[in-house]
This record gives sequence, structure tokens and C-alpha cells, in this order.
Amino acid sequence: MWVWHPKVVKLRRNMRKGVWGLLLTGCISASALAAVVDRPFFRAGAVVIVFGASDFAEDGGVAPVVFDFHMLDGATSGAAAPDLIADDGRSINYNARQFNPIQSGASSGWEYQINNPTFGGAFQSAAPNQTLDANDSYTAFGLDNDTDMDLLGGGGRASRFFVASNVPFDIFGEAINLTATGDFSTMDYSNIRYRLRYNVSGGSGVNRWGQEAQDPAPSGNGIIYGQNGTLFTLDGLSAGPIKVFQGERRTARGRGSIMDHAVSFQSRYNLRGSTITGNNYDFSQGTGSLGADVIYTVYTP
Repeated sequence: MWVWHPKVVKLRRNMRKGVWGLLLTGCISASALAAVVDRPFFRAGAVVIVFGASDFAEDGGVAPVVFDFHMLDGATSGAAAPDLIADDGRSINYNARQFNPIQSGASSGWEYQINNPTFGGAFQSAAPNQTLDANDSYTAFGLDNDTDMDLLGGGGRASRFFVASNVPFDIFGEAINLTATGDFSTMDYSNIRYRLRYNVSGGSGVNRWGQEAQDPAPSGNGIIYGQNGTLFTLDGLSAGPIKVFQGERRTARGRGSIMDHAVSFQSRYNLRGSTITGNNYDFSQGTGSLGADVIYTVYTP
């Protein structure tokens, strides 16, 4: 761009004509230009947060702790979402209705439930929960030919983890690391019954969750594997990750905290004997252990 710049202004007398005149001199130059571009830009990414306990109770675990921070970046369906937290977490106790790390069960006996006593037989489970130890107690009970003992009881081993999301998500499950010892050494994944449920809200006080959450699968088709009322076992999860939950929308409904936006997923397991039907244990099965790890992973929907 060319600009006229006034440079010198002088009065000069024209001696020949005897008049005064105004003489304006100047110069032409190029002007230097520069620009600064500022571009504020915000976009909310797709995020799923999973929380439970940092570790098993006997290993010093604490809860609630966020151990999965998944970024659903638009990968193809069934692709595992990138996890921005490297740690693997543990589930928490379900029956306690508090944020307590679950026991691994590897170093303790499980609880017995007294079935069909003629009177009494009330069982009081004290922490650590889902573990039979000196902290637990029974009341005296009467018995007849229908009285029996059931390992794991009607509810079985129960645990939960929590999910808060701003986007739909799927959950895949996989059963690995089967262990079978003692009189249970001939058992396998098919001897562990599996059920999956979820609750949109619950708890109270510091243990309250889901107060601003919504059903992530309002059509009623969220649970793909492990629906209540149908027999499912861990055998179906042992061949590789399969979809156990299919989300349709985010968990977050209104303004609130991560806890307010969380939905809980509950896993329930029962021992299924190889010589009996139903979800019961019989003393004739002896002693032993049967266990596995169930790994849950968040996937893009």
C-alpha cells in the first residue's frame, strides 16, 4: 500500500514575482503490516468414567476411586475406547450399600446361609462382607429333614461398579484366570452362574449416587448377557470379550457431580454344582475353591 507522507513544510519567497508561496514536499513509502489470529474453540468430547475401588480390601484398597477415564473418539463399533488412566480398578461391595472395596475371596471361606430351619438361624454378616470369619454370627436354630446349608445363599457373591457418561457406551465382559482346587477341581466356568443388573440411582448421604442420572437403556434392551430370570454362566464369557450391556444414551441427565451422574452395575455370581440342580451347595461337594476374574471394558457404541 502506497501512502503520501508530509515531510517538510517551508515558506519561500518568490523573489522574481515578489510573492510568498507555500511549498509542500513529501515522499512515497511502503507500510509494513502484521496480523494476530486468536481462535477460541470449545468442543465437549465423548467421555465415560468408571469408578469403584482402587484394589481389593485385603490389599489396602479404598473407594470410591475413578480408575477408568475412557475417551470415545469415534472408533468403529466394538473398538475399545482409549483409557486415559492406566490403572485397573476393582468392584465394591453390593450388599453393604457403601463404597467398600470387595474381598478377593482367595484367602477366606465364603458365607453359609441356613435354609428351612424350624426356628432361628439368623445370620449377621459383619465387615469384611461376603467373607465368613469370626466377625460374623448365627443365632441358634432348629432343624428337621428339610434344613440345609447353602454356600453363597440366594444372592450369591454380589459386587458393583459405577459408570458416568456424557455419551452412549457399551460394556463388554470377559472371564479369565479360572482357578479350581480341592473337591472343586473338576469344575469350570460353567459352574459359576452370572447375572448383570443396573440401578439408575440409590444410596444415601455420602453414599448417594445417581440423583441426576437417567436410564442409559430406556428401551429395556440394555442387558445383553446376564439378564435376570435366564440361566447364564461365565462359560459364555470365557471365549473372549462379548457385549454384556448396550447403551442408548448418556447417564447424565441434569447438572450435577460425577456421583450424581453415575449409574451402578451389579454383578451376581452363584456356585452351580456339577451333581445338583439350581443355585445351591451341598456338604457332599466337600471343600475347595472355584474362581475367575471378570474384566469389564468400555467400548464405543
